[in-house]
Amino acid sequence: MIKYNSPIVNPSLKIVYTIRHGESIGNALGLDDNSLKDLPNHKFPLTEKGRRQISFSGEYVAENKLINSDVGLFTSNFLRAQQTLEIVLEKQNTENFNVTLDARLDEWWRGIFHSLSEEEYSQGYPLEQKIQSREGRYHFRPLQGQAGKDVEINLLSFLNSVREEEIFLCGHGRSIGMLHRLLTNSSVELNCKYPNPKNGEIWKFTSDGDYFNFESLFIPKIN
Repeated sequence: MIKYNSPIVNPSLKIVYTIRHGESIGNALGLDDNSLKDLPNHKFPLTEKGRRQISFSGEYVAENKLINSDVGLFTSNFLRAQQTLEIVLEKQNTENFNVTLDARLDEWWRGIFHSLSEEEYSQGYPLEQKIQSREGRYHFRPLQGQAGKDVEINLLSFLNSVREEEIFLCGHGRSIGMLHRLLTNSSVELNCKYPNPKNGEIWKFTSDGDYFNFESLFIPKIN
């Protein structure tokens, strides 16, 4: 019997904390909303609800001392992730932080289709949609975008480049879902339907040798 494993992650890495950004206007309105048509996706800000979500998450981080001077801090290049980490750090008991912006943590980018609604995608690009359906999102690379495996390659590069034993990163739902697959040695799902965190949810991965144990630590409850 053959068992296929994920690539082995940085052996010096012991704990990985992740937080998904709070609700953004993209989450609240959806891509069918015309008010988003001229705003780049990477500039979607947090909504007021998103800020309240992260305020609660930041209090949890501070109360449980998840961040200290030995923990590496990382975020994506997207505004909503940066705003999220800023709110978290405002809740801590110190004022000086070194945060690394890393494009390898960016949202899974679907190229020219990233900000199209499903209706626009199916009407304008039926051939691409057919190929995606056949190949699965793990293998299908949209025009100017990334396949799921491209995101995983970026995440592996990131994980194997960090020098700290513990890191705290702020990122995006689908990318963190792929990180979960790699760290826990889960099998590939061809349409990348992995568990994704909710807005503001905090996950913890603890090394157990080559791979990591997983637990969800906190989900902010906001109506």
